[in-house]
Amino acid sequence: MFKRILLFIIIIGIIVAIASYMWNKPHKDIAAAKEDFILSATQFYKEYSTDEVASNAKYLEKVIAVEGVLFEIQLENPDEPTVALSTAEPDLTVRCGFKKELLEDVKKLKVGDKIKIKGKCDGMDMFGVVMTQCSLIK
Repeated sequence: MFKRILLFIIIIGIIVAIASYMWNKPHKDIAAAKEDFILSATQFYKEYSTDEVASNAKYLEKVIAVEGVLFEIQLENPDEPTVALSTAEPDLTVRCGFKKELLEDVKKLKVGDKIKIKGKCDGMDMFGVVMTQCSLIK
């Protein structure tokens, strides 16, 4: 009986240690990271709309530099200002969420500007491709 209790305590300790490590590990600095891929917004969306599974295998969680024409600026959530880049499909975009520290930089953008953005690919939803932790490439 004592051995079972000891084994249980050891297993719980290992689980807690792993969970603590995963929770506290440093996040990748996307702005400083080298791009895994450089694409146009249209090309990026086209690949995802053609084969989402293959695109997830290729791009998900990777650092992507994307270039395109600014379609929309969304500032409703000041903790994550978002911009959308045009694709060949009307109303389907590459949406890029920025950290709140970049709010002032996002406010300076204008619809119709051609811009380059670097961020982490989070896949696709019903509105297009989604990127997070974005920064502007000057």
